[in-house]
Amino acid sequence: MLLKLMLLSTGNYEKSLRQRRLAAAALLLVGIVGFFCYFLLVPGSVLDDHAQGFYLGAASGISAGALILLFRTQYLLNHPEAQKKAKVRETDEREQAIVRQAFQSAGLVTFFTAAAALFVILPLSREAFWALFAVIIFYSLAFVGASGLLSRKL
Repeated sequence: MLLKLMLLSTGNYEKSLRQRRLAAAALLLVGIVGFFCYFLLVPGSVLDDHAQGFYLGAASGISAGALILLFRTQYLLNHPEAQKKAKVRETDEREQAIVRQAFQSAGLVTFFTAAAALFVILPLSREAFWALFAVIIFYSLAFVGASGLLSRKL
């Protein structure tokens, strides 16, 4: 959904589908890199089982999502009738408002949950505290940067 929102070209839907296909191929490459790391780097490393499992799980999830996006996009490019239906659904103003509101709500919940988690994590692990704190700072800076860009653009 995030890729659809970022790559939705209001002028040319077919162009946005081709951009999605490229994005799906790029995601598939990320998943393949994850698999290469899992099979080539992880077996000889000192990583614990949890970290080793992360490589396999993340690579599998990213690759599966990329393949689904790639197949769906290719299907829409090859079937004009399905492409028309998808375009109507994706360019519907109500649908776009729902997606934007969902992203806004999810961001708000994530931000405040992470802020509350700082109080729980600090006595348990300073490294985890600083990692989570860095994510909150990054989120805040990304929000300020996006607000500045959008205020000039819109």
